Amino acid sequence: MALTIGLTIYARWFLDYPLCGTDEQNYLKIFEWLDRGGSWPISGPGYAELIFALRQWVGLDTRTSVITVAVLNSALVLPLALWLLYRINLGKICSVWQCLPWLFISSYFLGPWLEGRPQQFGMVLVAMGAWLAHQDLRLYGKYKPGFFVIWILCFAYHALSFVILTTLAFGFWVRSFIQHHSGYRELAVLTTGLIGCLALGKLWYPLIWVDIYTNHIQGTGVGTFFGLLAVAATSGLLMSRWLRIRRIGLSVGRQIRDCLAVPLFPWLTAAIVGLALVWQYMWLGGFYRGLNPLHVLWYQGGNLLFGGLFLLGLWRLGQTSVLELAFFVESSAILMVLGAIFLILTPWLRDHNWTLRVITYWIWYAAPLAAWGWLHLAPRWRWGLLLICPTLLIGGLSHVLYAPTWTCQALG
Repeated sequence: MALTIGLTIYARWFLDYPLCGTDEQNYLKIFEWLDRGGSWPISGPGYAELIFALRQWVGLDTRTSVITVAVLNSALVLPLALWLLYRINLGKICSVWQCLPWLFISSYFLGPWLEGRPQQFGMVLVAMGAWLAHQDLRLYGKYKPGFFVIWILCFAYHALSFVILTTLAFGFWVRSFIQHHSGYRELAVLTTGLIGCLALGKLWYPLIWVDIYTNHIQGTGVGTFFGLLAVAATSGLLMSRWLRIRRIGLSVGRQIRDCLAVPLFPWLTAAIVGLALVWQYMWLGGFYRGLNPLHVLWYQGGNLLFGGLFLLGLWRLGQTSVLELAFFVESSAILMVLGAIFLILTPWLRDHNWTLRVITYWIWYAAPLAAWGWLHLAPRWRWGLLLICPTLLIGGLSHVLYAPTWTCQALG
């Protein structure tokens, strides 16, 4: 808690965060537009209502209200939520502490943790809903009312968080379905709930479809985009049914562990991730021209180390099954599939950083696996990596603070 409070104060009051190009600045402009009578155009109506309520009750101006909510989330709400998530699932307090260094070296964690926007508290709602969904299916084979309450709250608060939580819920169902713990009834309930939430979209998101069409998906490719999503969903359902019928799902956990235990697995996965990043940065290359490569390496060093430890942790799980990590393994795998889908759909997207947005959620669930990989290093390597964490933290924080200005420079 002291670390999060200190970093928040340092970034905002000593380094004058937010700077040009951040989403927090974009939301401040949106609030100005709303004050002139506009309708909420994009994700986060619950966040907007929170800011409006704070302005009315306390009498703060919009900028101060946004910063107040952001600081409370950064310093208190998110750290507490993370602590509870890890404490409940991992059990031992020492296991919780082992996750934190690898979170704070990654700019993909530091960015949404610090920035005042709907994603801050949306990530907490996703964590709560995902844990409830996973527990419900594991213990009862169906979803309980508590999950649906969080699901609806998430939809009302932030659209992207709702997409992430919905993906996790359907992904957990697939695992439960192929293992004969759940049936088609749970799928029907989930689908009905999704349709109900989308029906409420006209009330809470009056212009979101216009925003998606004009600002996110290439106009002529809207049909292709959603068609590919439908094909992917249908293919996943058919594959799940095939696995269930042949009862392959009952042994799928053991088969996956066997694959993870192959010595070539970390290198093969790293190569695939590298190709994926090349694909992603092909679409963002204009913003990186003229930058010092050493600066980029310093900014991304924590992310690279986190990714390496995550792969090492996955490989170690192939040799030893750890029940406490099951929730995190499944969540990470589901979000990696979602990120891959966004990569494939990149040619039809105007905004090419959707995979990076998925990573900002994924990192919460990947951190325990990174800690597991770190635990299996030799003692001298473990201490060595811990000693360089402060340097990587500074690099990641610099990335969060100053990387958005690249966009301003690129656009003049």
